[in-house]
Amino acid sequence: MKKLALISLFVTGLFFQFNLMYAQKNDTLFTYVKGGYFNRGSNSGDADEKPVRKIKINDFFIGKYEVTNAEYCVFLNYLKPDAGLQRKYINIKGHYKEIKCRIYKKDSVYYTEQGYKNLPVIFVSWFGADAYCKFVGGRLLTEAEWEYAAKGGNISFLSKLFQNYLYSGSNKPGIVSWYRDNSENKPHRVGRKKANKANTFDMSGNAEEWCNDWYSPEYYSVSPADNPQGIETGRMKVHRGGSWYNTPEMLRITNRRASKPVTQNALIGFRIVKDVTGFSVKKN
Repeated sequence: MKKLALISLFVTGLFFQFNLMYAQKNDTLFTYVKGGYFNRGSNSGDADEKPVRKIKINDFFIGKYEVTNAEYCVFLNYLKPDAGLQRKYINIKGHYKEIKCRIYKKDSVYYTEQGYKNLPVIFVSWFGADAYCKFVGGRLLTEAEWEYAAKGGNISFLSKLFQNYLYSGSNKPGIVSWYRDNSENKPHRVGRKKANKANTFDMSGNAEEWCNDWYSPEYYSVSPADNPQGIETGRMKVHRGGSWYNTPEMLRITNRRASKPVTQNALIGFRIVKDVTGFSVKKN
């Protein structure tokens, strides 16, 4: 029986990888973001959003949606983490008021509660997000890549002049975001709000998103202008975008937040990015 279970999990993992590759080539899960230059930060924002500087970003593929409970379940079932590693990656017993982790374990198998498969996975640590991204052949976005995509990527000069949005895709948070005023105090199914110019969803609101970078409040003053990767080491990891719980102020594209990488709460999820080399996805 154990051999059959292992074979089943192996096949499930291969099937997941195949479907992911198929989705990439058919442009259902990922969107191509052409590299370019953009003005990172905000002169009217908090101190850690300054100074505004022109930053260069390379091409990449970004997940259109935040990683869901169902997708994370496949990862857990393929990985079969021991109790310690599972706790490091995700708190399946996590809860905040009426919100809880919707992944559960029964007879050594992980499941998603009915009706919650397509909601963003939450109560996942930075370590759990990083491990998932590597499992599917990707990585977490850098903070600069995140802001570039949230602002629409390589948009035209006129768009930069007339569509310099506060939130990812609009100046009206309700059009693109689940946030405190419309979320009914809970996260929602991914992709239900309007996409931004980079064809990504929920970059403002729903779940905050772990980035790869260590956080430094002074980083914008000292970072390189070419594909900045963050400081070499630190105490907290960046997460961006605001969540279902937050006010519009926290949803601003340029707003920066950070937490210890072990943090597992009801607000933070993540999405995947993949480098261009080796992939052929329809380019928008």
